[in-house]
Amino acid sequence: MYFPLNGVQRLLEVGLIVFSGFALFLLLALLSFDPADPSWSQTGYQTSINNYAGPVGAWLADALLFYFGWIAYLLPFLVALAGYLLFKRFHDLMTLDYLILGLRLIGLVLTLLTATAISSMNFNDIFYFSSGGVIGDVVSSSLLPYFNFIGTVLLLLCGFATGLTLMTGISWLTVADAIGAACFFGVQYIVSLPQRLNARNNDDYDPFAEDLAEQEPQDNPVITQPLKAPQLNRPQSDALPITPLNAKTEAKAFYSVDTLADDQLSFSAIDEPDPSGWSDTLQQLDLPPEPEIETTLAQLTDDEDDGVEVSHLLEELPSLALLDRPDKAVNPIDPADLERVSRLVEAKLLDFNVEAKVVGVHPGPVVTRFELDLAPGVKVSKITGLSKDLARSLSAISVRVVEVIPGKSFIGLELPNQHREIVRLSEVIGDEIFEQSKSPLTMVLGKDIAGKSVVADLAKMPHLLVAGTTGSGKSVGVNVMICSLLYKSTPDDVRFLMIDPKMLELSIYEGIPHLLTEVVTDMKDAANGLRWCVGEMERRYKLMSALGVRNLKGYNAKVKEAIAEGKPLKDPLWRPSDDMRIEPPLLEKLPAIVVVIDEFADMMMIVGKKVEELIARIAQKARAAGIHLILATQRPSVDVITGLIKANIPTRIAFQVSSKIDSRTILDQQGAESLLGQGDMLYLPPGSGVPNRVHGAFVDDHEVHAVVADWKKRGRPNYIPEILSGETTEENLLPGETMEGDDGEADPLYDQAVAFVTESRRASVSGVQRKFRIGYNRAARLVEQMEHSGIVSGPGHNGNREVMAPPPPKGY
Repeated sequence: MYFPLNGVQRLLEVGLIVFSGFALFLLLALLSFDPADPSWSQTGYQTSINNYAGPVGAWLADALLFYFGWIAYLLPFLVALAGYLLFKRFHDLMTLDYLILGLRLIGLVLTLLTATAISSMNFNDIFYFSSGGVIGDVVSSSLLPYFNFIGTVLLLLCGFATGLTLMTGISWLTVADAIGAACFFGVQYIVSLPQRLNARNNDDYDPFAEDLAEQEPQDNPVITQPLKAPQLNRPQSDALPITPLNAKTEAKAFYSVDTLADDQLSFSAIDEPDPSGWSDTLQQLDLPPEPEIETTLAQLTDDEDDGVEVSHLLEELPSLALLDRPDKAVNPIDPADLERVSRLVEAKLLDFNVEAKVVGVHPGPVVTRFELDLAPGVKVSKITGLSKDLARSLSAISVRVVEVIPGKSFIGLELPNQHREIVRLSEVIGDEIFEQSKSPLTMVLGKDIAGKSVVADLAKMPHLLVAGTTGSGKSVGVNVMICSLLYKSTPDDVRFLMIDPKMLELSIYEGIPHLLTEVVTDMKDAANGLRWCVGEMERRYKLMSALGVRNLKGYNAKVKEAIAEGKPLKDPLWRPSDDMRIEPPLLEKLPAIVVVIDEFADMMMIVGKKVEELIARIAQKARAAGIHLILATQRPSVDVITGLIKANIPTRIAFQVSSKIDSRTILDQQGAESLLGQGDMLYLPPGSGVPNRVHGAFVDDHEVHAVVADWKKRGRPNYIPEILSGETTEENLLPGETMEGDDGEADPLYDQAVAFVTESRRASVSGVQRKFRIGYNRAARLVEQMEHSGIVSGPGHNGNREVMAPPPPKGY
């Protein structure tokens, strides 16, 4: 298929052709150099030129050999490399880091100087030129009087290695480690080869079991860094190593003209290694298995220096190479077709006695909006009522009427495109609007009807309600939001509490270092997790109040400033009875907490009213404390999305729903029933009553696996066991609740309740509840404590209890 190039791409390809041609010309001139040809350093008398590149080639080759000697033969390859880098990394050159550019130029000059000097001192001359050229002779002759031959060679070798490091960024320590590991495993394999060949004669020989038996168990193995096996021993998943890019490189990674050529590459390296395949490879090569990275990271944390390395890994963000590249095929929308459809819309409206004129057309990746100027006296409600009739007349799946377009006096008519585009997650993450957003809670939504990327800041929402039927793209949308947060934030910035009643959608994220606890699938644990969030919210508010700040951002800024000044702040809420410490702990940066609930309706059905109260309390107060909710449900009914929840979560996203009633339940207006599905959504931003139509970005399962595997390699999650324990504290109590773990005898009404029961000789929960005008739960705890103390018996077959203790003495 033919893809026309734009202006910049044409210039880049022309530049690549010019550089490649010049490099070949130089190589041809150098290889066919004849000293008898008239050239730069001498005058010849023969009329014919033997150099295949002609007089110009003879002149250039003579000049290069005169100055560089043997090193001149490397210059054509440097020219070709320069052209390739200009072609591949043009957009990176537009945002140059001048410090790195200066270091690379210094490295290039240093490499050429030392290489020519080494060549001048150690190789024979070429033709009548010095082996290192004039430059090599000058450098070597300047150093020899001071360092002699061996000292000069050693100094030049050090300078050559330094120049290569500055120019290319190569690490000689890594090279030495790789060579050493290859030699070690090679020698080990050769030494053990005769023994293994002899053992193969036995029928019961199992090489893998023998390797395991030979390994002596170690109680506390110390691994300073991951053991590297030779390349022959590597699984296929390491064939294409993924190098993390910086933010600016990632933002432009997919806009170079080599994208089409690279589409044939295999991205199997980003998948998780198959343990079975790895074991098979080890059995074939008879080598011991490589230590797991997770074990290595766990042991690294015990060492101070290695802990710095692990922290550095957690500070790096994943590379965009883990995601699929966007499709380069442009939506084939012909202006003539748009004009034809515009006239057709006007004609069909006229058939229904509605006079309107199309004054604007805005094609998008999925739908096209036609702006209509209605004739005087025509009501918008009449157009809205004709949406299904227009869809039938225009042979469209559905037609959505936009009654109000902010800033315009027109109405909108949105028709689906014949060919819809797929909006890739990498395409939106690579956009400048995502890159320039400074908030760590920036989430990707997709693209609007004009094709512009749409991102949202969860900190400004501050909570999000997502609803849509099965197959509408709701789960993919939630995955896109989570993956975009993983591309924007480190575990120090954002932590997740994920609740997945279906045990399918969010379990894929198990093990990433962002998790506060393992993915919750038991709804009783979900209630405990939300209760912990309430307690954490109250604790953060007390900390912010003690420091005199208004939100989490101000708190972190004050803590960071105190640490930078060398005067870290101490925890003002610490009490000596809290732990065994003598002094209060120091305050550290607090990450934002994002609570993701994939199927909210199931949790409401199982746990009920208590969860609704916990969510309402978090939604009311948790914004300043940095705790945010993302609630998703496929059953947008009023018993699930209650008025209490809707009042505290104004930001909502509606995917395709089945009826206008469901649309009104989510958005307080209709329109979601006319969506197309597969990621088509209506986004109601905070502070606005007009929803925006957005086509959600798409992320495939293997992309999510790749991002999760990349984060797992950096470190293990630091789970907080108190989240799921269900411990009730003073901070996370709901209004009217008492602590579940309190002893009933500590209740101030306990003695009065005992006196009432023993005097009346009637032990019933309802009687205690009516007598003291308390709640049922509190009355039941009082009666249960009396049973535990032996005052009353257990309930009989009819539910009655017998009072065992005598009444108290009169006057007591």
